[in-house]
Amino acid sequence: MKTLFLAIAAGGLALSPVAASAQTYQETRLLQTMDDADLEAVLDAMDAAWKSSPREDDTDLYQVTFANGLKAYAWYRVCEDGQCRGLVLVAQFSRPSGYDSDAALDDKLRGFNDTAPAAKAYRGTDGNVVLQSYIISDGGIMMGNMKAQIEVFRDSGGSYQNYISQ
Repeated sequence: MKTLFLAIAAGGLALSPVAASAQTYQETRLLQTMDDADLEAVLDAMDAAWKSSPREDDTDLYQVTFANGLKAYAWYRVCEDGQCRGLVLVAQFSRPSGYDSDAALDDKLRGFNDTAPAAKAYRGTDGNVVLQSYIISDGGIMMGNMKAQIEVFRDSGGSYQNYISQ
């Protein structure tokens, strides 16, 4: 998993604070596609701290810290001229104690995925756990729905930690 994050970061990650987003959050605004200003407005409305830096594919990598403490990465997919149809959200957790075998951990993660379908958890190649969600705007998405889906992802981090400790 470290390899994934290093590969993502290799696109020229020199983190610096960003200026306030030029767009304001409007719950009922219909987004045909998503762009940086949309994500920044949503994250600001959620009181999330974030930094962005350019990637090699002309999109930005966002490092996000949500108010509940969850740290995540976000980046756009399926983009043309800065307008995107997909948003990837990823958080990483260290391998939980008590799961010495990959099979036992994978079984526990399958159980989590059955109870929390909004974000999928899986074991990364380094043994750590990855929580991932994907938001699409095909056919349009309300800004409020984009925010709600990111909130569900954020809350899934806490749900994962509670589930894995049982």
